[in-house]
Amino acid sequence: MIAVMKKRATLTDGASDVADLTLNGVRSAYNAERAWWNEIKPEMHDVINTHVGGPVRNIPIRIYKPNDLKEGPTLLYLHGGGWILGNLDTHDRVMRLLADFSGARVVGVDYALSPEYKFPVAINEVRAVLDWLQAHGPDHGLDSARLGIAGDSAGANLAVSVTQLCHQQSPGLIQFLLLYYGAYGLTESASWQQYGNAEFEFTREEKEFYLTSYLGDAHDRNDPRFNVLKGDIGLLPRAFIAAAECDPLQDDSIALYKAMERESRPATLKIYPGVLHSFIHYSRMLDQATEALRDGADTLNECFS
Repeated sequence: MIAVMKKRATLTDGASDVADLTLNGVRSAYNAERAWWNEIKPEMHDVINTHVGGPVRNIPIRIYKPNDLKEGPTLLYLHGGGWILGNLDTHDRVMRLLADFSGARVVGVDYALSPEYKFPVAINEVRAVLDWLQAHGPDHGLDSARLGIAGDSAGANLAVSVTQLCHQQSPGLIQFLLLYYGAYGLTESASWQQYGNAEFEFTREEKEFYLTSYLGDAHDRNDPRFNVLKGDIGLLPRAFIAAAECDPLQDDSIALYKAMERESRPATLKIYPGVLHSFIHYSRMLDQATEALRDGADTLNECFS
């Protein structure tokens, strides 16, 4: 992990944390750094870029079909980046590895970013893509009857939120959640006390920057569409919850796992030792990143076998 941190420092040209940069500066630095981690990636049988009509704009999506073209489930992937960063390119290797390891068709969603599009626009866009999958997925070789949602960080938050909302009307639509180091509603916790500082590359100032960019009014922080721990946990399907040990969001994952246990919902929690938030990006150098992606892919296959 330390080797990764040193490499990242060379890729960001010494850029400081997000609180000290303009929004465009943050995005430019993030995209430039992620480009190196995405240079080497598995080949796919097919990669299709298309659009889905959404509530405020056309939503770009990318469909990954792995070389193993046996019938596989569909995994919707929602990228991280604090709701203000990230796109289909910054998470390209992650999505390809999940498709390669699992045999699933992975559908990446380039949902609208904040602050240009604030909460809950991204949630509504993901729901529009789910509606499209039900209506048109089979036309693109996608099995909409065997459907999971995956995400990392902010994307994991969106995955849980969207699942809770969808299952209010259509229970069982989503059969699996694959969640990497998500933000589920805790803003103060023991892990924030321990790891919420520059040494672990995730500060309280950054957290506030992300939250104020994404959310509108202060009461949005208690809205169950954001604070998903206050939502209906009993509506969630089987989940694989992956957490990073040296991450201020570690306790969010533990809290979600315990909440699912209380509701007798099937869930697995795995905390990967010695790694920071965002660690699944670094599989070019970090074995735990590959391990976590393979663990998620294996659990997906168990769910649909």
